[in-house]
Amino acid sequence: MPEYSDPSRHPSTGAGDAPRVLLVDPYVAREDPMERKFVELYPSLGILTLSAWLRDHGIRVEVTDLTFSRDAEPVTHHLRRFHPHLVGVHTKTLTMPRAIEIAARSRAEGIPVLAGGPDSATRPDRYLDEGFDAVVPSEGEATLVDVATRVRDGLPIVGCPGTIARSDGHTVRGPPRPFLRNLDDLPLPAWDLLDMEAYLSAWKTRTGERRAAVLTSRGCPFDCSWCSKPTFGRTYRQQSVGRVLSELNALHDRFRVDYVRFCDDVFGVDRRWLEELLDRMISEGPHLRFECLARVDLLKPDLLDRMKAAGLQRVYLGVESGSQKMLDAMSRGTRLAQVERVAASLRAHQVRQFWFLMLGYPGETLEDIEATLRLFRRFSPEEYSVSIAVPVPGTRFYDAVKDRLRGRAPASRGSGGSSLLYEATYPELMYRWQQVRFSWEARLRRIRDRFSPEVADRLSRAVDELHERVAKPLLMGKSGDRSHVGARVTEARLPMVAEGPPHEGPST
Repeated sequence: MPEYSDPSRHPSTGAGDAPRVLLVDPYVAREDPMERKFVELYPSLGILTLSAWLRDHGIRVEVTDLTFSRDAEPVTHHLRRFHPHLVGVHTKTLTMPRAIEIAARSRAEGIPVLAGGPDSATRPDRYLDEGFDAVVPSEGEATLVDVATRVRDGLPIVGCPGTIARSDGHTVRGPPRPFLRNLDDLPLPAWDLLDMEAYLSAWKTRTGERRAAVLTSRGCPFDCSWCSKPTFGRTYRQQSVGRVLSELNALHDRFRVDYVRFCDDVFGVDRRWLEELLDRMISEGPHLRFECLARVDLLKPDLLDRMKAAGLQRVYLGVESGSQKMLDAMSRGTRLAQVERVAASLRAHQVRQFWFLMLGYPGETLEDIEATLRLFRRFSPEEYSVSIAVPVPGTRFYDAVKDRLRGRAPASRGSGGSSLLYEATYPELMYRWQQVRFSWEARLRRIRDRFSPEVADRLSRAVDELHERVAKPLLMGKSGDRSHVGARVTEARLPMVAEGPPHEGPST
């Protein structure tokens, strides 16, 4: 089993000529309009695993984590104290402006800077245009060791395997670098390089639990048409059960963690692997509560008994639509009957459900949206997210609508929100109004707990009547001036997550 990447076990990292790398997480929680770290209050597992790998390969590495900072000033402090040969920045759509600022700070100190992570992988030229020296679009461990050594030795980055860089104004892609075959070769995350207690204490305050995240696999074998997989492609690699348990035990023993989020793209793709993990969690421990993201076609009712016994508390489900036509158009590979079966089974097992729903995918009609609302109303998941579909470069969805893009950047909320980025079937305000309807329906679910079902049903029918008689005709331009409706929709609170305790919501 891999051991904890303790710098004291690697004397070579103290050598004066060892390459020095500073890795930066540019996320600043206080700047996030959705406060997603109520949901994702976990350190970047990508950065921590990469740090441990670098350290085990003779690289001196430090991490600047801006999550609890006010601004990016700690980056400059770190640059001047640590004097790295190279800076690596993790990128997401949400954090692009801050990542660009960090690149500028690095350049001001004369230090090359690389971009890694999903956003730079899908649009590398944008990051190169903004001053990054190179983009690492795929798995970063071996590539970063190579690049750090090259930079220390004064060699060019251009052409290095696993990178995209610029030479004489031309974008140059280095040869692809093979994926790591055995994920058990990865050391445990370098938790010591940031303030783990800040994360754990924040969770303890909000939930009464010390929560951490674990990643047991890389990639996703499924082929949803709107999903971009720039970092790991369509590969799927799984750690052994023993390797996963070693990480769970380390979190429990060293940090008193009692709740984990398995943040795999899909948890438990291999049924036999999952059964072994659950059995050993039950029999050997550590006895942790957990949550995961699962597919409805994999989450069989007989498996739920074992998952609940092992500590399952919450499941995130990519329901996406209540229309089978739309699920097929998205290449989800799931059936509505499976959604219904899993939702009912989770309710019976008293496991919280978080549904991801999508509006505005090509071909969706108002009837399809109504079908989604009916499904939502029928099963009333405790938590949810309703986003307007975002065409991400590199996906079949993007290719289908690229000639209809509206020239707008994705909303700062990240993957989705209230912005319509392409010319869809209906006006943007129609989709935003539909988001409001889901929000009202979630509120009505809570009212049902306080009032009679008859009162709640009358309120629900009143919302539907408002939609049919007033909002729908106006938003579709069928009568009169719709500006006042647009203003009301704009001013309405459009939560991506159903209201509830501040710690409830979606993932990292």
